[in-house]
Parts: sequence; structure tokens; C-alpha cells
Amino acid sequence: MAAIVSLISFSAPSPSYAATNLPYPSKLGRWWLGDSYTGTGLQPIKNSSGQKVGEYELFVNYYHETQYSFEIMVCAWDTSANGRGVVARVLLKYATNSSYEVVKHKDGAVCNKTWRPSIGSPVWAVDVDHGEAWGSTTYKHTGYFDRYVGFVNPAQRWPGFSTSDLT
Repeated sequence: MAAIVSLISFSAPSPSYAATNLPYPSKLGRWWLGDSYTGTGLQPIKNSSGQKVGEYELFVNYYHETQYSFEIMVCAWDTSANGRGVVARVLLKYATNSSYEVVKHKDGAVCNKTWRPSIGSPVWAVDVDHGEAWGSTTYKHTGYFDRYVGFVNPAQRWPGFSTSDLT
């Protein structure tokens, strides 16, 4: 059993793992479903115990002008009704493991707003940190996050960035 755990731990990407820079222009999508499936689809938000307490959906367009620019829309929904809200925190990952926070989106907030951040360095991933909010606590990271990198394999079955529908 220890050998299996060691093998899984070794092969799983760590938070400091730097992937190849995202292709630009590109979009975040689920390309195995066809070119029109942009965004992540509904993804679970987990609490610190690993239980699903909400959901988020993320849409990202990435392009390069004078800087590396993005159009980002994120929505979050509390599905647990436990008296706490959920927060989806979006970060751009660049350099070896630096982060640039774009937005913290709390459930109940208007989710049709598009953020347009730019950064001076190429980006290799977009992370969504899972968080909760309650009372005067506006954000508490739960220890979980999702990482979206370039889509490089036709058999890939998680959302990734691709130029597939942009050509």
C-alpha cells in the first residue's frame, strides 16, 4: 500500500509544478466534448473536510497584446445551506510559482461581470482556490484548489486551454 501511495504522490502535480506557458490566444474549455464547450462546466467547491459545499464555473479567454491579457468570468453557488457562503478565488500563475490574484467571487454576487486583468509575464496556469465565508470572515481557504493548464492531449478529460476553436 505504501508503494501505491508513494507512486501516486510522485505522479500528482504539486502546487509548485510549473507547466508550459499557456498558448495564446486560447480559451479554457472541455475540448473532448467538442470545440463549443468553453469554460469549466460546473466544478465542486470543497470545504476543509473535502465535502462538496458549493459549485463554481469559470470562463477564461487568454490573448497577448502589449501584455498577457485575460477576459475572466467566474460564478459561485453555495449548495450546502450550512450558514456559510462559498468563494471561488481566481489566480494567474506565472514565473516559477508566483501568483496574481484576479478576483474573489462570493456566491450570491452578480456573476455576469467580466474581469480584464493583464500581467507582464507569460502565464502557465489559472488556479481556482476553494474558500468559505461566514460572519465577519470574508474568505477562508479550505485547502483545495483546481489548476487549469494548456490542453496538450486529445485524451485529456479535464478543462484546459486550447486554441482549438480560435483557428
